[in-house]
Amino acid sequence: MSNQQRTNIRTQVKDQAGIPRSSSRRRTTFNTLGVLVFLLGTGSAGLIHWNVHHRSAQPSNVQGASAVDGSWQDGTLATQDSKKSSHDLELYYGKAGLLAVRLRDWFEQPESLAIILATISTLAALACFLLADW
Repeated sequence: MSNQQRTNIRTQVKDQAGIPRSSSRRRTTFNTLGVLVFLLGTGSAGLIHWNVHHRSAQPSNVQGASAVDGSWQDGTLATQDSKKSSHDLELYYGKAGLLAVRLRDWFEQPESLAIILATISTLAALACFLLADW
C-alpha cells in the first residue's frame, strides 16, 4: 500500500459516533469554547454584581447634615431624578429624549453592566454550541 492510499484511508476513518475526525475535533473545540465563554462571562457578571452590593452595604455619610457648611442634604434622590428635571427634559427633547436619557443612565449603573455581560456571554456560548452541532 502506498503512502497516498494510507493517507486517504486515515482521512476516511470515522470515530465511534460515525462522524469524521475533523468534525469531531471541531465539535469538541466549539463546545469547550462555549463552556469557557459562559463560565467566564457569568462569573465576571456575578463578581461585578457581588462587588456592587458589597460596596453599597458600606455606610456612607451622604445623608443628613453636611459637616462642611452645616446645611441639610438629602442624598436619596439624585438631581436628574427630580420631577423638575424630568419635566425639563421632556419639554426640551420630548418623550424620546427623556427615554434616551433614562436608558443612558441605566447603562451607566454597574448592575446593568453585569446584566449586559451575562447576556452577551450566554448568547456567545449559545452560538458556540450551535456551531459545534452545525
